[in-house]
Amino acid sequence: MKRGIQMCPSYCFCEQVAETINHLFLHCKVVRQLWNLFTSFIGISWTVPGRTGQALESWNMEGSGSTDKSRWKIVPAVIWWTIWKERNSRNFDNKSSPLHKIKMNCIITFCYWCSSEYIDDLVAIVDILGSL
Repeated sequence: MKRGIQMCPSYCFCEQVAETINHLFLHCKVVRQLWNLFTSFIGISWTVPGRTGQALESWNMEGSGSTDKSRWKIVPAVIWWTIWKERNSRNFDNKSSPLHKIKMNCIITFCYWCSSEYIDDLVAIVDILGSL
């Protein structure tokens, strides 16, 4: 919209507020489900900060005791990539995925980024998620 492109001013996931970076990647009810997905795998309670930079710092501090810190550190990028792709699909292709598919896309992307190969074996997925 800043560049003069006609877009709907409401946010494509919850349609309650105008889209901002912080809302898109941190505070929307859909993206919060993705953050909760990963925190539930390791049983932590994480309070989402107000801004994306603070979120990265807080996430990295929270994961200081993680079994595999490199995997822990890519979680925000995986969540943000998943949300960005879904946002673009909704805005430009007029296609939307249900929440369970967004979650699955996020998990599959995480596993792919961790192993550099497509994994569809449930045991392997659980092992990768367990390494957090």
